[in-house]
Amino acid sequence: MKTKKCTATATRTALLFAVSFASIWPSGTWGAAHPQRLSEGSGFIGSWCAQGDPNKHATIKSNEVFFNLTNESGSTSIGHLQGMSQNVLVADEWQFVEGTLSSDGKRINWSNGTFWARCSGGGSHRPNIDGTWYQSGDRSKACYIKQKGKNLKLTNESGATATGSLDEKRHVTTNWNGTSIGGSVTGNGDRIDWDNGTYWTR
Repeated sequence: MKTKKCTATATRTALLFAVSFASIWPSGTWGAAHPQRLSEGSGFIGSWCAQGDPNKHATIKSNEVFFNLTNESGSTSIGHLQGMSQNVLVADEWQFVEGTLSSDGKRINWSNGTFWARCSGGGSHRPNIDGTWYQSGDRSKACYIKQKGKNLKLTNESGATATGSLDEKRHVTTNWNGTSIGGSVTGNGDRIDWDNGTYWTR
């Protein structure tokens, strides 16, 4: 998805303030703060392939106030959720183009006619497990994985961190302060079953 990046610093600052203010004070909730939580819209977070092309990488990240989007051309934009369904993401600096997340979480359809798809993890390729996960599927127990190639940085629901690696057979090896725990990624890439009997889901 090719867009024009906003070059005015003042405009970006204003947008950041506007999104932060809108998140903290949504319509009808004056008097009670309600920041956009990381778990809201978590289905958008992670790596994507523009137009489904594995050579056109895009990413979406969150800092708990707004989203940070980077398209396949390296252009960036802040973003915010729109509506109550939490499946529409607005890219403020890309002329407010709207992206609607599919029900299976594997595709974002943009209002300008383009789309992003989850990069395929099938065959002999490593799956993409970057993003937010939930211990035992409990959305109050968020975990995070940052993936760069086969290398991983993990944070569990308690805030403990680990390093790890992922091979092409969908096996994860991690080191939690000297304790090694392995995990197996399911075929659809949405669950990791750990050797200690626990599991993470998207």
